[in-house]
Amino acid sequence: MDTDNLPLNPIDIVEDVIYEKKWNFSRADDYELVADISSKWCQYRLYFTWSENVRAMSFTITFDLKFPESKLLNAYELIGLINEKLWIGHFDITSKNGIPAFRHTILYSSYNDFLHKKLENLVDIAIYECEKYYPSFQQVLFEEISARQSLVFANFEVIGTS
Repeated sequence: MDTDNLPLNPIDIVEDVIYEKKWNFSRADDYELVADISSKWCQYRLYFTWSENVRAMSFTITFDLKFPESKLLNAYELIGLINEKLWIGHFDITSKNGIPAFRHTILYSSYNDFLHKKLENLVDIAIYECEKYYPSFQQVLFEEISARQSLVFANFEVIGTS
């Protein structure tokens, strides 16, 4: 019997992706996985939740920043400007505690190899976007700078390395 194409629990596939990247993670149950990673800017927490009813995977990355209520208007403006540029996923701020987050949901694919590659690409793209815009979130939070001004350097495309 060919077991390679039998559908796995999608969280098992996420676990494979995270394990291959050598990141720390934990599983609360069969439908949830949380990973913590260090990046060039901050600590990120990645949440993966599988919904059997919807047959979809919800993916969220939270930052180690927290916006006080006095800064939320500028933060929401920044998020609106960033989201206009994104092809995949979106940023928002959690209403409970003011933490910026990147979110995306993918529908289930019955092909395990395809889902593995899709999840791997999603994680890479999401972290790229978080890294790209993290300094803008920091500027809006800690400096007296407008959301539009904070994006000036984030929108430069870097060519080559030094």
